[in-house]
Amino acid sequence: MVAEVLWLETGLLELTFNLQTNLDTETLQDLKITSADASGSEAREKRHDNLWKHTCFEAFFGKPDSEQYWELNVAPSGHWNLYQFDAYRSGGKEEPDTDIPTTSWKQSDRKCCCSITLNLSPWWEGLQLPELAISAVLETQTGRLSYWALQHPGDKPDFHDRRSFLKW
Repeated sequence: MVAEVLWLETGLLELTFNLQTNLDTETLQDLKITSADASGSEAREKRHDNLWKHTCFEAFFGKPDSEQYWELNVAPSGHWNLYQFDAYRSGGKEEPDTDIPTTSWKQSDRKCCCSITLNLSPWWEGLQLPELAISAVLETQTGRLSYWALQHPGDKPDFHDRRSFLKW
C-alpha cells in the first residue's frame, strides 16, 4: 500500500491510497470490496459505524501538544464517518462540524486507488499541520482481516496509538 497526503492552506486534506500487486500471478480479486456503484450514490451522504470491520481506509489527525485526535473512515462503497476523541480511545463521538468527504474509487485486477478529499476547516483551527497516521483494513473474500499502517509500535496493530502518528 502506498499513501499520498496533500495538505492545502484552504484547510483541505487530500489522501490517496494505492494498492498494487507485486507479482504477475497475484490479483486483488481476493479482496472483498463493495464499490460505490454497488451500494448507490446515496452512500456518500450517510455516515456509517464499524467500517473498520471490512475493507476501509483510515486517517488519524492529532492536535500537536494535545491528546485530542480525529479518526476518518472511508469504505470503497462511499460510506464514511469522522470521530473526535478527547484522548486515547476516549470519547469517540461523531464530529458534527464536518463536511461530507469527496471520495473516488478505481479498481482493476492488479491495482486499486481510493482518493479522499476532506475539508478540515470546519473543526480544525488555523493552519497548524496535524500529526497524521494513515492506515487500512483489508478484508478477503473469506472474511480474514489484515491491518496496514506506516508502523505498528505495539505488539498488536492499534491505529489509535499516537506513537504511530507522523509529526512534522
